[in-house]
Amino acid sequence: MARPRKNAAKVQGSLLAPDEVAEIPVEEQPYPLPEGWKWVRLGDITEIVGGGTPSSRVKEYYDNGNIPWLSPADLSDYHEIYICRGKKMLTVKGLNSSSARMIPAETVCLSSRAPIGYVVIAKNPLCTNQGFKSFLPSHLYIPKFLYWYLKGNKPLLESYASGTTFLELSGAKAAQIEFPLPPLGEQQRIVDRIESLFAKLDEAKAKAEAVLDGFEIRKAAILHKAFTGVLTAKWREEKGFSFDSWKKICLGKILKVSSGKGLTSKNMDNSGKIPVYGGNGITGYHNQSNVVKNTIVIGRVGYYCGSVHYIKKEAWVTDNALIVSFDRNKFESNFLFYLLLHTDLRQNDSSTAQPVISGSKIYPIEITITTNILEQQKIVRILDSLFAKEQQVKEAAESVLNQIELMKKAILARAFRGELGTHGSARDTLQNNGSM
Repeated sequence: MARPRKNAAKVQGSLLAPDEVAEIPVEEQPYPLPEGWKWVRLGDITEIVGGGTPSSRVKEYYDNGNIPWLSPADLSDYHEIYICRGKKMLTVKGLNSSSARMIPAETVCLSSRAPIGYVVIAKNPLCTNQGFKSFLPSHLYIPKFLYWYLKGNKPLLESYASGTTFLELSGAKAAQIEFPLPPLGEQQRIVDRIESLFAKLDEAKAKAEAVLDGFEIRKAAILHKAFTGVLTAKWREEKGFSFDSWKKICLGKILKVSSGKGLTSKNMDNSGKIPVYGGNGITGYHNQSNVVKNTIVIGRVGYYCGSVHYIKKEAWVTDNALIVSFDRNKFESNFLFYLLLHTDLRQNDSSTAQPVISGSKIYPIEITITTNILEQQKIVRILDSLFAKEQQVKEAAESVLNQIELMKKAILARAFRGELGTHGSARDTLQNNGSM
């Protein structure tokens, strides 16, 4: 059991020397630390404060306010270490009306509920709502050292939380959190090391993310070349075909669509092995089918209206999707699938409410298509090959991103065990973490 914070008040009054801070008993220490480090509890080395929220019904608490005020929602997509302000500002009256209090620059702010684990450092004086536990500056630790420790220990933070509706970390529990305390000089070396290593990993992350961001763009460019005849220009020349087989035509001249059949979750037999397709692909399984293999379906309504799927096996298509029928003697099914992927099927949807498409909206859409079935087959082979390679590149980039996150976790874990090697090269450390 954690003992009372007998040193907490002393931290805020006279300045404790590191050797004066009570050390956690050996039997309660999470793991061994290097010589010169010691396990302490956060409540023994700093003051931990909460926050508050003025009534939203009183406009004068917020209107024209100039006091920065943070809520956990401000950090949901925030990736910087330091923060100046949140979306809302308080007035002096607003601040005084609540339990919010001003905290100084260099305070480490930890979201303590909904969710637990967002961490930032105040760049300037500010205040927070009750969704934070904030650790005031102390002469015993560098703010960034505590920041990275909290950042890498979300499971530990959650283990101290409680609650039925959602987990919340109380101030009393936050004070009990174990903290590995090295000398200040070592803290700074560790922070510098972490940030140097993370900078290199972030460079690799940016390159991998650029690959992923460009996936759909590259896919669209390939499809554009396919349906303007560029991909098969050399093939036509070798085979003696002209471009005359390419025609501009309306979709309604080459295909028809019909709605699938409704199937409620109550009537769905999930013990079956036949996939059930809605507007966004597979939504469940059933023991009956209503389409044969090699069927094209189009999302009919809602967010996924216009999305296109190719069903290789028999399936059940619900009324949230349209079933495409066409003359299979004139058109390759995969060719039409790629054509529809390339076509904006929502271009004639002018509804302001829920998006919906139908035959009457997609039939007038003009497309360019080759009627030469041999060329259609060649286009499918080329696209299959190119997209398979693109998928491999995408999966490789996703794997790199996953590895980077694992390496960051490993770096933080080693940092707070004194195992980071603050005197080695960044490359050596990254290689060591990659082989863990």
